[in-house]
Amino acid sequence: MLAALWLPVIACSGGGDGPNGNTTGNGAGGQSAGGTGSNNNNSSSSGDDFGGDIGLTSSVSGGPQADAGHQTTCDEAGNCTCINIASIGREGVWGPCSSDSTTALQNWLNTQSTAQVDNYNTEKPTLTPEFLARYDVILLQWMVTKGAQNDDGAPWEFTADEVNALKDWVNNGGGLIALSGYQCSGQGCTVHDVTATNQLLSFTDIQFTTNGVLDPAQSGCPNCNCWGGSLPLGGPLPGSVGTWNQDTPIGKDIQSVGAYIARPIKSTTATVDCTDGTNNFAVHEEVGKGHVVAYGDEWVTYSGQWLGTAACLDPRLYTDPNSGCYEKSAAHVFQISQFWYNVIKYTASSVECFTIEDPAIIK
Repeated sequence: MLAALWLPVIACSGGGDGPNGNTTGNGAGGQSAGGTGSNNNNSSSSGDDFGGDIGLTSSVSGGPQADAGHQTTCDEAGNCTCINIASIGREGVWGPCSSDSTTALQNWLNTQSTAQVDNYNTEKPTLTPEFLARYDVILLQWMVTKGAQNDDGAPWEFTADEVNALKDWVNNGGGLIALSGYQCSGQGCTVHDVTATNQLLSFTDIQFTTNGVLDPAQSGCPNCNCWGGSLPLGGPLPGSVGTWNQDTPIGKDIQSVGAYIARPIKSTTATVDCTDGTNNFAVHEEVGKGHVVAYGDEWVTYSGQWLGTAACLDPRLYTDPNSGCYEKSAAHVFQISQFWYNVIKYTASSVECFTIEDPAIIK
């Protein structure tokens, strides 16, 4: 138990196509949805999906102790921060009901943790040493020009200097998280959600494939409608796929998360955190002094998976003892907050003042 450490979490979940709408879990953290949507003061980012007031300036009095080089600061409302996260790329546009948002995750990060998140979701930032030096953790999302359902647009392009700058930043202790699975597979849509990500991961042992796996329609999942259409990745639920490695810092204390069309990960030496024996869905590795985590899906970012609610889901499904979904919403059965806690705790391992308050998390 790390009693003094509260952190935000990331999970192993499947891809980004829109579906229709169990392992016994500890609930999904972030019980309140809807970030504030305010932009930050110290980034040139466009878009506001990650909410929360950034650019905190006041020194903390009586707040969490800062690490060397990490001054804990608070805004006028008393929201404290000591760690800086950059989310680079667009958020997912599918999720339960094919119309979900990521505000529950955003709200969790911005209101329950000592992290501040700068969002670069529509304009590609230039990855210079000066830009990277502002951050402790970078989350790579859907780095494409359009980011619409069935249409990625062109992938963002990074120069060799930018890739080298990221390589040096990670080697010097930076934490890098990469997600994938933002778009569908097969006919009817482009698939560029791994192009820029693989370019930026080129100095690691990790690459995403363009294959689409973890499709509930092909798994015979009997109760996937209970959690908005996603497939249980790990755990004992009927139709579940794969296993979380309880001996790794990423897989520990995770039984299951929701997934939908994930991208398998190719690696040779990286430690596997989640696999079905054929496809690896989550891996991590040390690169110099830094830590890298890759996860093949984005469904762990959707509010419907955090909260177990969605427009296409009748809440009576979960309260009627005669229902096959009784007490089996996504919030009941998936460990989404545990996933994010594990991932950020690992990637930001050198920043001990990074904390999060969430009773669902096992520390």
